[in-house]
Amino acid sequence: MKQFIILILFIVFSTQLSCAQKPYDVDYLFMNASVITMNDNEVLVDKNILINDGKIVEVSNKNPNLIKAKHRIDLDGKYIMPSLSDAHIHLPVDKNDLEKFLTLNLINGVTKLRSMRGDWNHLKWREEYNTETSIYPKLYLSAPPISRKYDFTIEQLQSFIKKAKKFDFIKVLSIKDETLFKSLDSLCKINDISIGGHFPSNISDDILFQSNYTSFEHLGKLSKLSESVEGRIREIKKNNIFICPTLSWYSVGSGRYSYEELRNQPGIQYISKETINEWIEKTKQYREKLGNEAYKEEVANELKKLENKYQIIKQLNKLGVKMLLSPDSSSKYMVTGFGLVGEMELLKNANLSNYDILRIATVNFADFFNEDYGIIEEGKDADFIILNDNPLNNLNTLKSIEGLFFNTNYLDKVQLDNLSKSIQPK
Repeated sequence: MKQFIILILFIVFSTQLSCAQKPYDVDYLFMNASVITMNDNEVLVDKNILINDGKIVEVSNKNPNLIKAKHRIDLDGKYIMPSLSDAHIHLPVDKNDLEKFLTLNLINGVTKLRSMRGDWNHLKWREEYNTETSIYPKLYLSAPPISRKYDFTIEQLQSFIKKAKKFDFIKVLSIKDETLFKSLDSLCKINDISIGGHFPSNISDDILFQSNYTSFEHLGKLSKLSESVEGRIREIKKNNIFICPTLSWYSVGSGRYSYEELRNQPGIQYISKETINEWIEKTKQYREKLGNEAYKEEVANELKKLENKYQIIKQLNKLGVKMLLSPDSSSKYMVTGFGLVGEMELLKNANLSNYDILRIATVNFADFFNEDYGIIEEGKDADFIILNDNPLNNLNTLKSIEGLFFNTNYLDKVQLDNLSKSIQPK
């Protein structure tokens, strides 16, 4: 009997040992990485990330020798964090410029883009560039925007909503009146369509905050300091509405930069010299027409407005309102993909920590669209960038992406550099 018990224990122990030593069989193994999960403000040191079918299987200290992987990448001395998003982009008018536009974002670690100036053709563009194994950033599309110039009949509005259902949301620039907004919102609720865009000045707060609005762009009515601001912020928090401040658009547009500084904005090397010279000439004409004193006064006023925005963002962050990140690179001297770090630096003027800011660009965007990325942990989509330094301490390390994993694709530094060279002006 004693020998039988010993035999059983031996079999059980051998089985457990065999299971413990059974190697994982995965597509990718990233070894010895410092991992910023974005679950908290900490760095996990010397971790191995196991990926299979585009999903994170495990983040652990497991012995690499026990892991069978098709691809093994040693990241000793490197940092990993979730990939970035730009929540307010304008796709190019000409489809011939789309591939360059998407590539400019990709080489900057941006793998998600929310389009805020839609076109009916954008659905076909997404179908072509967002395939199952595409390297290009994932597109979230708005239908063609609604503005006050449209006076929809109910039938026209119903037809618009029917077409817009294929998009991710409806963008409102402005709207004719409250009656039309109520009709729009009612149809959006029936069809489960979100609304995003500007803060309409002719719609009462009560109606607006109970609508299908899920995001406000550019701070809107919040940008003017007044007694009503805090109440509005509390309503925004209560109704889980996200805010996308787009500070960079106002910073560049303030006129604060000299001509030399404008010629050296991030990513400007991807713009032809002819285009840059045209921009500079138009800027010179505007400033000279305005006159030196009036120009200085205008800059001072615009910078004062920016300071007000920083104060509002402080309140938003303090009250826990979720924000989205975007420089809104839709103006002269702004190059898509290259403005994110500058936007992050402007947010630091509102006393946000690097961790707060990085969550806005990763976790918040995933929460906004209820997606499975934005955090590095078991079961999440494998969607991350590789860096030389810790961005929790140094945001500038985001200016040099050392590698990227997205949509089952791994792009190393050499591949990213080759993509970069392929889109530079001849």
